[in-house]
Amino acid sequence: MSRALVVLGLLALAGCRTEIRPLVKETPAKIERMVPGECRVRDYPSAPDVPEGAENIGWVKVPHEKTDEETFEKLREAVCAKGGNAFSQAHWIREAGASIADQPTELEANAWLVPVRR
Repeated sequence: MSRALVVLGLLALAGCRTEIRPLVKETPAKIERMVPGECRVRDYPSAPDVPEGAENIGWVKVPHEKTDEETFEKLREAVCAKGGNAFSQAHWIREAGASIADQPTELEANAWLVPVRR
């Protein structure tokens, strides 16, 4: 009988185990402004994908260049010039009434300043 009580007591203690996690002080994110001549811009597919704490700095629009790659490079430069380091929701703009097969005239995206942890 006493053996059964000991076993039940141990099972009760094992089932009521409490785990206390140590407090870890996180370093706050610092906002890193872009250095002139240095352009590192991250592309996020949509606004909800942008990390929490990011500051929206508005829309940027650039004209279509010879290639899509050149146009995206100009978009990155425009985001940097506005003080950002990320963009989201990039989309092509075509002339009114143009079909999807027609060449776009501009590329537009939402610019962001995302905190960078150091």
